Amino acid sequence: MEQTFLTTFAYAKINLALAIRGIREDGYHELQSVMQSIDLHDIVRIRRRGEKVVCRCGALSGPGNLAHKAAELFLEQCGQSEGIEIEIQKNIPIQAGLAGGSTDAAATLRLLNQLYGNPLGKDVLLKLAEQCGADVGFCLQGGTMWATGRGERLELLPTAPEMDVLLVKPSAGVKTREAYHRFDVFGQGGSLSRTDWEKALNQDSAQQIVELLYNDLEPASIQMVPEILELKQLLLEEECYGSLMSGSGSCVFGIAQGKQHAQEVAKRLRKKGFQNVWVTRTVSGN
Repeated sequence: MEQTFLTTFAYAKINLALAIRGIREDGYHELQSVMQSIDLHDIVRIRRRGEKVVCRCGALSGPGNLAHKAAELFLEQCGQSEGIEIEIQKNIPIQAGLAGGSTDAAATLRLLNQLYGNPLGKDVLLKLAEQCGADVGFCLQGGTMWATGRGERLELLPTAPEMDVLLVKPSAGVKTREAYHRFDVFGQGGSLSRTDWEKALNQDSAQQIVELLYNDLEPASIQMVPEILELKQLLLEEECYGSLMSGSGSCVFGIAQGKQHAQEVAKRLRKKGFQNVWVTRTVSGN
């Protein structure tokens, strides 16, 4: 009898703020970030099958997919050698700063732990997540978090109020490594105040939150994809409370005045020829 799939949503993230504090001895950048889960999601399905790990994800299929790496790390940790079949329905755009690959890897770890009867505790899963990539640990948990280090050191923040969010992605993407390289050449790092963020989040007000939106990588990515700046300005002209590029880009988000406002703005942007537009909202975690 063929085993049925276990299925879960893999939520995207946005960076409500991202500051670069310098370069570490290991060559990575020291970050401060406020990370937030949003409802835009991939669908990840897993089952035991065959004798090796197989990952199907359209053009992103194969061992280069982070979900494939996550599965191999999990099986090695548990001393398992059987086959695993992973199917991913992609809805999150790539090279967008939304952690599409990272959240698929995190969903894979969660599902495999469930499939094998939860042999691994949270701390071990987080260590596996860190081996996959800096954002995978956040995606494993979700919600609203303060991230430092490479983004892997995570602490809970007050849960953000439910906000309606518009996402618009230029046709061109941004490779994270290139954005950081350009920042190193031209950029200037800043810092975030955790106290200010806790205060704003506790006030349960989108207007308070947008006053703190910040991204040190934005100027570097705009140099590569000038449309990022155009989209930010468009969202502000459409009376979003605030707008920012997420992560290393190229996706831009706007905090809308409500669901109806978000849908109306999305409709107008599509009429102007922007194809990659999504209406979503913040979510409190996985």
